[in-house]
Amino acid sequence: MSNKTTAIISAILTIFLLVIFGVLSAFFEMVALNGANEKQGMIALSISLVCQGGAAILAGIFAGWMSKLMVTKFNLNNILTIIIVVALAIPLGAVISFSALVLSILLAGIR
Repeated sequence: MSNKTTAIISAILTIFLLVIFGVLSAFFEMVALNGANEKQGMIALSISLVCQGGAAILAGIFAGWMSKLMVTKFNLNNILTIIIVVALAIPLGAVISFSALVLSILLAGIR
Protein backbone atom coordinates (compact mmCIF):
# COMPACT_ATOMS: atom_id res chain seq x y z
CA MET A 1 0.00 0.00 0.00
CA SER A 2 1.36 3.42 -0.88
CA ASN A 3 1.44 6.48 1.34
CA LYS A 4 -1.38 8.08 -0.63
CA THR A 5 -3.63 5.04 -0.20
CA THR A 6 -3.01 4.99 3.54
CA ALA A 7 -3.84 8.69 3.78
CA ILE A 8 -7.04 8.29 1.76
CA ILE A 9 -8.24 5.30 3.80
CA SER A 10 -7.59 7.01 7.13
CA ALA A 11 -9.26 10.26 5.99
CA ILE A 12 -12.36 8.49 4.64
CA LEU A 13 -12.67 6.28 7.72
CA THR A 14 -12.34 9.30 10.02
CA ILE A 15 -14.94 11.31 8.10
CA PHE A 16 -17.33 8.35 7.99
CA LEU A 17 -17.13 7.76 11.75
CA LEU A 18 -17.55 11.46 12.49
CA VAL A 19 -20.59 11.67 10.22
CA ILE A 20 -22.16 8.82 12.19
CA PHE A 21 -21.32 10.71 15.40
CA GLY A 22 -22.85 13.87 13.88
CA VAL A 23 -26.09 12.12 13.00
CA LEU A 24 -26.40 10.70 16.50
CA SER A 25 -25.64 14.05 18.11
CA ALA A 26 -28.20 15.78 15.85
CA PHE A 27 -30.80 13.29 17.03
CA PHE A 28 -29.93 13.95 20.67
CA GLU A 29 -29.96 17.69 20.00
CA MET A 30 -33.49 17.43 18.62
CA VAL A 31 -34.54 15.62 21.78
CA ALA A 32 -32.79 18.21 23.96
CA LEU A 33 -34.40 21.12 22.10
CA ASN A 34 -37.89 19.74 22.62
CA GLY A 35 -38.98 22.76 24.69
CA ALA A 36 -37.69 25.42 22.26
CA ASN A 37 -39.82 26.90 19.53
CA GLU A 38 -39.44 25.62 15.97
CA LYS A 39 -37.54 28.62 14.59
CA GLN A 40 -34.87 28.57 17.30
CA GLY A 41 -34.58 24.79 17.10
CA MET A 42 -34.02 24.81 13.35
CA ILE A 43 -31.42 27.57 13.63
CA ALA A 44 -29.56 25.68 16.34
CA LEU A 45 -29.72 22.40 14.42
CA SER A 46 -28.52 24.04 11.20
CA ILE A 47 -25.58 25.75 12.88
CA SER A 48 -24.66 22.53 14.61
CA LEU A 49 -24.75 20.43 11.44
CA VAL A 50 -22.68 22.94 9.45
CA CYS A 51 -20.05 23.14 12.18
CA GLN A 52 -19.98 19.36 12.59
CA GLY A 53 -19.49 18.94 8.85
CA GLY A 54 -16.58 21.36 8.98
CA ALA A 55 -15.13 19.49 11.95
CA ALA A 56 -15.37 16.18 10.07
CA ILE A 57 -13.58 17.66 7.06
CA LEU A 58 -10.85 19.18 9.23
CA ALA A 59 -10.36 15.90 11.09
CA GLY A 60 -10.19 14.06 7.76
CA ILE A 61 -7.51 16.44 6.49
CA PHE A 62 -5.63 15.98 9.76
CA ALA A 63 -5.89 12.19 9.45
CA GLY A 64 -4.57 12.21 5.89
CA TRP A 65 -1.68 14.50 6.75
CA MET A 66 -0.78 12.58 9.91
CA SER A 67 -0.86 9.19 8.19
CA LYS A 68 1.50 10.40 5.44
CA LEU A 69 3.82 11.79 8.10
CA MET A 70 3.80 8.60 10.16
CA VAL A 71 4.50 6.34 7.19
CA THR A 72 7.26 8.46 5.68
CA LYS A 73 9.02 9.81 8.76
CA PHE A 74 8.56 7.03 11.32
CA ASN A 75 8.37 4.16 8.80
CA LEU A 76 5.37 2.51 10.49
CA ASN A 77 3.23 -0.28 9.10
CA ASN A 78 0.30 1.03 7.03
CA ILE A 79 -2.43 -0.79 8.98
CA LEU A 80 -0.98 0.31 12.31
CA THR A 81 -0.76 3.86 11.01
CA ILE A 82 -4.43 3.87 10.01
CA ILE A 83 -5.49 2.56 13.42
CA ILE A 84 -3.38 5.10 15.33
CA VAL A 85 -4.37 8.07 13.17
CA VAL A 86 -8.09 7.30 13.28
CA ALA A 87 -7.85 6.80 17.06
CA LEU A 88 -6.28 10.28 17.32
CA ALA A 89 -8.54 12.09 14.83
CA ILE A 90 -11.90 10.83 16.12
CA PRO A 91 -11.60 12.42 19.60
CA LEU A 92 -10.36 15.64 17.99
CA GLY A 93 -13.37 15.80 15.70
CA ALA A 94 -15.74 14.74 18.49
CA VAL A 95 -14.56 17.54 20.77
CA ILE A 96 -15.01 20.09 17.97
CA SER A 97 -18.46 18.64 17.18
CA PHE A 98 -19.56 18.79 20.81
CA SER A 99 -18.33 22.38 21.03
CA ALA A 100 -20.34 23.16 17.90
CA LEU A 101 -23.42 21.66 19.51
CA VAL A 102 -23.10 23.82 22.61
CA LEU A 103 -22.25 26.91 20.53
CA SER A 104 -25.25 26.39 18.27
CA ILE A 105 -27.63 26.37 21.23
CA LEU A 106 -26.07 29.56 22.55
CA LEU A 107 -26.15 31.31 19.15
CA ALA A 108 -29.80 30.41 18.60
CA GLY A 109 -30.70 32.21 21.81
CA ILE A 110 -32.19 29.21 23.60
CA ARG A 111 -32.14 29.49 27.37
